[in-house]
Amino acid sequence: MEKIKTYIVIIILLMVLKPGFAQETENISLDGYLEMAAKNNPELKATFNQYLASLEKVPQVGSLPDPQSSFGIFTKPMAILGGSQVANIEVMQMFPWFGTLKIAKDEASEMAKAKFQVFIAAKAELFYQVKTNWYQLIKLDREIMLVEENIQLLESLEKLAMIKFQAPASGSSSSGTTGSGSMNTSSTENMNSGANDMGGMKTNQMTSAPLAATSMSNSSMPEEMGGQQSGLQDVLRVKMEILEQQNKLLLLKDQRFTTENSFNALLNRDLNTRFQINDSLSIQQLPTEKLAIADSILNNNPMLAMLGNEAVSYELMGQKAKKMGLPMLGVGLNYMLIQKRDGNTFMMNGTDMLMPMFSVSIPLHRKKYNAMQNEAVLMQESVKQQTLGLKNNLMVQYRSFVQNLNDAKRRVTLYQQQEELAQKTTDLLLAGFTTSGTNYEEVLRMQYKVLDFGFKHIEAITDYNMSVALAEKLMGRIIW
Repeated sequence: MEKIKTYIVIIILLMVLKPGFAQETENISLDGYLEMAAKNNPELKATFNQYLASLEKVPQVGSLPDPQSSFGIFTKPMAILGGSQVANIEVMQMFPWFGTLKIAKDEASEMAKAKFQVFIAAKAELFYQVKTNWYQLIKLDREIMLVEENIQLLESLEKLAMIKFQAPASGSSSSGTTGSGSMNTSSTENMNSGANDMGGMKTNQMTSAPLAATSMSNSSMPEEMGGQQSGLQDVLRVKMEILEQQNKLLLLKDQRFTTENSFNALLNRDLNTRFQINDSLSIQQLPTEKLAIADSILNNNPMLAMLGNEAVSYELMGQKAKKMGLPMLGVGLNYMLIQKRDGNTFMMNGTDMLMPMFSVSIPLHRKKYNAMQNEAVLMQESVKQQTLGLKNNLMVQYRSFVQNLNDAKRRVTLYQQQEELAQKTTDLLLAGFTTSGTNYEEVLRMQYKVLDFGFKHIEAITDYNMSVALAEKLMGRIIW
């Protein structure tokens, strides 16, 4: 009985004195990993380089056309009034219509801003993936801890069941011996008494005494065998449960290793880098009031901002197309190299000539300019429809976020309460099993309920935190 009490105390301590959620193994916080991902993730670097490349478009479209120059030599000097012209050099610079280059630069700048918003969206998506993997790792760590605690508890229950299994055998054995001894004593006294009273009854009394002893011994055997069989069933049940929990523990460890690989890939480091997390499993705070998140999404979502920049860019594209349909102006110089001609008495004989030039392009072919304007109008309409569709999609995601957040919040409270109630019920059943030796199967069933509610409680907190991370992603909240 002392052994049973000792194991009961151990089981109660395992149930009550559970280790906390935190693990003091690594000092890198989630913010540190986010910074590491922002610096090292290759996809994010590629997106940023695309933004930098788009910035290089601005000086390209804002520059004047290359000057044109021509150089001609006469194979035979051409006689003119002022001498003999031997060569001709011409330089010309064309200028687009007033304001065309500025509009082109503004258009390219808006497209570069759109690329930057794509980079912000990519960073927000990266941070969301890092956070979800982080919360999954915390969840798996906590589940592994729960299963390990449950295995220890089941092993203690197995020892308790083994003691209960062995106890009836020894008890029945001693009980049978005592009963047999008292029966023999009683029958002897009866025989002596019968001998004094009447001799003829002696033989009958001697015959009935062994029969009574045999009958009582046979009736105690089924009870002893039944108790041993029930105890053996309890031992086998708990062994089956231990094997199942050990298999579950291996599965959780495999899942953690896979999630670790995914997390390391986001940080662009060795996939086999092993680490543990020192954060606790706690509910994260929303970045703002729940009702204000919808407005914040519409005002700050990077993909909406990208479409806004594209809309401005296509509007400027239409203005640029109109400007390009206007004449281009050209300014240049013509330098004529002249030799003196013998016999020419003209006072400017042999003097080189410099002639300013002015030219105008005539945009006669209007189809391409009209097509450019139509393209800009159609692209503006396309962006407008994309914006409406994205807003609708974001509002659907917001509604789904609210639903999931509320559901997770309810489940956190529900499973926390159910876990506590199941734990109290298990304690009561265990105490009853200690005294009566019954309801062992119910003890195992309720302990499984405790574990199940613990898992669901952890999952609810994880779902809540992932919903918060989704809201931060939709709002484009980044820290680096």
